[in-house]
Amino acid sequence: MAVSLNEFVPLDGIGRRAYLQRARKVRLASSDDSGAIHVSAEWFVADEETLYIPLDGAIGDPGATTTPANIHINNISRNNVVSGVIDEGDEITEFRSVHFRGIAHLTEGDFVETLLDISAEKYFYHAHPHLEFYFSDGAVKNRRWYRIDVDEMSGWDARLLAQPPINERRLLPK
Repeated sequence: MAVSLNEFVPLDGIGRRAYLQRARKVRLASSDDSGAIHVSAEWFVADEETLYIPLDGAIGDPGATTTPANIHINNISRNNVVSGVIDEGDEITEFRSVHFRGIAHLTEGDFVETLLDISAEKYFYHAHPHLEFYFSDGAVKNRRWYRIDVDEMSGWDARLLAQPPINERRLLPK
């Protein structure tokens, strides 16, 4: 009986929580009213296994140039369902992934300060060239933070395999 990588080499429990704390981006997917799917790479932070995704709809220039995240903001305002993949690795022996599906809810209030602190620690360093802009009052006020209430989450970690899987086929004599 065939099993999925999620079952064979699961990434779950404390391993998944630690991975979500360190992973750098999510490939977020949302859909519009016609069912067209929009996917873009976005930042995220995790509090245990609760995901928070900051979406900046514009880059902050005088022309208010929109970003790919702006499409997600519009889609989420009509249909809160999102899904995503958080993955890393280039070789089969180091590849791991977490995928999820859930409902996005706008997060506001004092908790946004906590999310900004987590973001500062995860993505920025002293004298980072975009540090001042990302945390400027205007950028923070325009940014939308979404908490993802996850309906389904699973993951796998190919680093747990003793060796890469090999499809071997031998022909035996009659």
